[in-house]
Amino acid sequence: MKLLVTVVVGILCFAPRALAGQQAAAVSSAASPAASSAAGADSAGDVMGAFRYFVGVWEPVHEAGAAAKVSETYTFAPILDGAFLMSQEIYRDAGGKIVYRDFAVFGVDPDTHKLFLHAYNTDGSIDRTHAIDSAAGEWVFLGTVYGSKRFRDYRYTLTKGDENHMRVLIELLKEGKYEKRSETHYERKAREAAAEVK
Repeated sequence: MKLLVTVVVGILCFAPRALAGQQAAAVSSAASPAASSAAGADSAGDVMGAFRYFVGVWEPVHEAGAAAKVSETYTFAPILDGAFLMSQEIYRDAGGKIVYRDFAVFGVDPDTHKLFLHAYNTDGSIDRTHAIDSAAGEWVFLGTVYGSKRFRDYRYTLTKGDENHMRVLIELLKEGKYEKRSETHYERKAREAAAEVK
């Protein structure tokens, strides 16, 4: 009980000061467009800006005559006022039953100022990754899957094509080298997606 009272008193004491600081920063930014621009260049929003290209609903592009055993939908949606993106891959069999799904959160690491993704998978495994330097229009993540029996270390590359096409390359680390596990080309089916986990 004593701890609860201390926490509440601390919030009441510091909240007005934090709010005043936010108001002062807003006034300062409004008064100086150059200062506002400089602050924005270092913000998480700037790093996420180009990555928001992926927001929407995507489906694999299949070669003519190739029949897929399962259907896949890959969605990206902004969450928490756009500070993060969530993604979800859902695979369904011919009857529409979900046979696999995962859920991921993409964001900017406040220490490194680089993108990361954390994924949560149907089998209970968790992916933790961090982005590495890559060419414009390409986002490369090095990751580790914890709790999976299928694989552990991998490289995940998202590449922007035109405005409605992208490619996803997954490579597994084996004996110090990355070997291609899969390469999928996707087409955008919608420019918005619901921020919900199914």
